[in-house]
Amino acid sequence: MDDVFCEGDHALLLTEGRSLIVKLDGSMARMKGLRGGVQTSRMIGMSPGDRVTIGNLEFLLLRPDIRDHIENLERGPQIIVPKDASEIVWGLALSNRSKVLEGGAGCGGLTLFLLNAVNPDGMVHSYDVREDHLKITASNVERAGLSALWRGKIGDVTGDLDEYDMDAVVLDVPEPERAVGTVARTLRTGGRFCAYIPTTNQLERVVLALRKAGFAEVEPLEIIRRPYSVKEGATRPVTEIMSHTGFLVFARFVGSP
Repeated sequence: MDDVFCEGDHALLLTEGRSLIVKLDGSMARMKGLRGGVQTSRMIGMSPGDRVTIGNLEFLLLRPDIRDHIENLERGPQIIVPKDASEIVWGLALSNRSKVLEGGAGCGGLTLFLLNAVNPDGMVHSYDVREDHLKITASNVERAGLSALWRGKIGDVTGDLDEYDMDAVVLDVPEPERAVGTVARTLRTGGRFCAYIPTTNQLERVVLALRKAGFAEVEPLEIIRRPYSVKEGATRPVTEIMSHTGFLVFARFVGSP
């Protein structure tokens, strides 16, 4: 059977340097900076590879994958960028059955990385102290079709938590060192931990707290990504790069000291 778009599906509109994810619900799809739009109902019955015109630009119609969903997030607070998020997924050794506790959902950028890694049989429990942040995350998770694997909770990870026997914990919260003892009680023996940290002062406090709380293999690091500009006879690193974004601290829980 041919792959065709149905009512309620999400579709990716792609052209050079621009992309947009739309829901095929009869609404008008508009691209920022372009005049005009297109009724999403027109795309029902079309197939990936077909083309749609908005203003004076032609867009390729595709099914969005997880990278498209992350790059087209509904934004709110600052996200953990992909170079760090992908290292977090690796450092936590996530698999398709992992149970993950996330402290600090933001707008769901890292949440989607985690959900994609634990799909289809895992679960991500995201805590945030702000309801508006959880609402943005819930919207982005729903659009990516991963809601069945996600639970959002208003709460502070330095307080009482309902989860236990977690395979992994990741924190993107102020003063993560205050949550180390609490989240340790949610981890299984051998479970993995990561904190995303903006300053070296916090880095030191987290590392020392982990060493005191029964964690081993404590590893602080940062990721530098260096893209290249490729032109015939003039290939070189780009002039401006995104250098420091944050520090990562990984550790493994081996039991209370």
